[in-house]
Amino acid sequence: MSKRMMRKGAVLLLSFALFLTGAGAACASPPQAQRGALPITIGYQSNTDWLLLVARDLHLFERAGLRPSFVKFVAGPPMIAAAREQSIDVASIGSVPFISGLTQGVDWVVVGINPENAYGEGLVARRGSGIETVADLAGKRIGFFRGSTAHFGLMMTLRQLGIRRDQVELLDMPPAEQLSALAGNRIDAAMVWEPWMQKMVHEANGRLIVTEGAMGIYTSVSVYAARSAWLRENREAAVRFLRALLMASKVMQKSPEVGIKALAREMSIREEWAEAIHENSPPPDLSLWVDARYRYSLVKDAEFHRRLGYLVTFLLEEQVIAEEVDVRNILDVSVITEALKARETER
Repeated sequence: MSKRMMRKGAVLLLSFALFLTGAGAACASPPQAQRGALPITIGYQSNTDWLLLVARDLHLFERAGLRPSFVKFVAGPPMIAAAREQSIDVASIGSVPFISGLTQGVDWVVVGINPENAYGEGLVARRGSGIETVADLAGKRIGFFRGSTAHFGLMMTLRQLGIRRDQVELLDMPPAEQLSALAGNRIDAAMVWEPWMQKMVHEANGRLIVTEGAMGIYTSVSVYAARSAWLRENREAAVRFLRALLMASKVMQKSPEVGIKALAREMSIREEWAEAIHENSPPPDLSLWVDARYRYSLVKDAEFHRRLGYLVTFLLEEQVIAEEVDVRNILDVSVITEALKARETER
């Protein structure tokens, strides 16, 4: 069999798999899927948002009965401004800027976790820096981005090790600058997230020392946040949003390479890097969000809810936010509960 025929056969098999999951029909964006479609504006960043990228690229939002618009942001602060101005409805945003948004007049709630990223954020050290383990950080220059989940992760790591702030040199800089500084020997290590971890390892002579998950630090997550007023008036659109993510989850369970290719394109990185990211930080299981025993459950007073309270305390101590945040009602498990029920009804 020729290589051309083998490639054609592989494409046909993948197309058939996607058809079985419903994605094949989604790619076609049939007219009947657009009739009665509900508008939704989704804000996102280029991060490990497997399900959103797959749902976007395979038109699963349309299949779920939505008419989506996508707005790409470079960081959390401009997304906060967009939510405050009501120019986006749902945001895929880090837990730290989500909390910061609450102090800046944004009334939004968490309707999902995206993704459980504790193993997709960590400490990368320059080879030759003398850092072999996290215990070697004393006396070193460490890059971090103030107000990010990595900021929280770095401070928690230093606390666990008993290393005082005055024993390290902390340099606030965005991830792209951290990459350049690591390559130029201007810093010894950086606490950062994917894909920057991969870039530092492959492009800046770096070595991954530890992930936050390995340190037992699990607050490094992004969330799907919906504006409360929009959610009250457009509940069905929010449910359909999560139903599209459930479809994307099914696609990735059968064909993870679909998400790996989508992430590599979005982040402009090699597919093997995206594959490594997937291995360390795979997509979430949305059905677990309703389980109070799950680490990232959306159930009120479950572990993740308590961790958000710890995060608020930390951000106050670090003067990232200037006022206390009431976290009692910032999680909404009802939307995913409804989306899961709709999926069972369809089955």
